Amino acid sequence: MGTVISIVSGKGGVGKTTLCANLAFALALEGRSVIALDGDLGLRNLDILLGLESKAPFDLIDVLEDRCPVSKAIAVHDTLPNLHMIPGSEDYTASVDKRAMRRLCRWLADHYEYVLIDAPAGVGEGFRNAVFSAQRCIVVSTPDLTSVRDAGRTASIITGMCSIPTELVINKVRKQMMKKGYMRNVDQVMDSVSLPLLGLVPHDDEVVISANRGGILPQEKSHTAAAFKNIAARLEGEDIPLAAFWRK
Repeated sequence: MGTVISIVSGKGGVGKTTLCANLAFALALEGRSVIALDGDLGLRNLDILLGLESKAPFDLIDVLEDRCPVSKAIAVHDTLPNLHMIPGSEDYTASVDKRAMRRLCRWLADHYEYVLIDAPAGVGEGFRNAVFSAQRCIVVSTPDLTSVRDAGRTASIITGMCSIPTELVINKVRKQMMKKGYMRNVDQVMDSVSLPLLGLVPHDDEVVISANRGGILPQEKSHTAAAFKNIAARLEGEDIPLAAFWRK
């Protein structure tokens, strides 16, 4: 049976969808079967980052409301056939039955090694549905104070809802700004959020370029691609230490 992982954040704009897409790429490149679900109703974007825009005629709400079989809503990546996606609905007024969502995720976990849910930002109904369906959560934060505060609150809400493994990814890290005190450093973010660290992702303009193209990050000599690969490897249970220079 596969693992259902919800990727969440308290604040928008921290790169949650970017992490979901690149984690899906990293796992698929290692040969894992992956399906990503866009849970952000009305504001879906995961299909763009995965290069799967308009690839499926149906969406997540169609599946949950039994308007189509699951297979009809699944988009398959052109160059990574083991990477699939179910797009979110464009109808922001749609309501998700949390038990139907969990049943779908459990069914998908019987067919894929990883089910990744890109949850909407904030701690509303969409976030709670994603956490309710998950077996593991990743909280995404940037090192700025507002994001760190919201990430800490998000982590507390998850803990109050359930007892599933929950870890932190710090995104858009700028080492020099951390050293000068313009951003929280790694230890300060961890102390504030009170979650174990799953990985750090450096700020990188190439991420924006790849996202707009719907493509995979260049894999050679890219610290950012290596960061996503390391996060995927840690999810697989590999013991990959955090590079010492991040804490300097």
